[in-house]
Amino acid sequence: MGIYRTVCHKVEDVFIKMMTHNQNSDEVKQKVVAFRNQKENERQRNKLENSKY
Repeated sequence: MGIYRTVCHKVEDVFIKMMTHNQNSDEVKQKVVAFRNQKENERQRNKLENSKY
């Protein structure tokens, strides 16, 4: 699953770079990292909740 996620992130990075070429790249990268961290935290929380049952 790690390889799949890595490839997906690389593809997302290319699309984001193409779509936001007129914006501040550092700000956009920070938003993307924050979004990915939030989704990873949710995924981990759901995994813990599902393992309790």
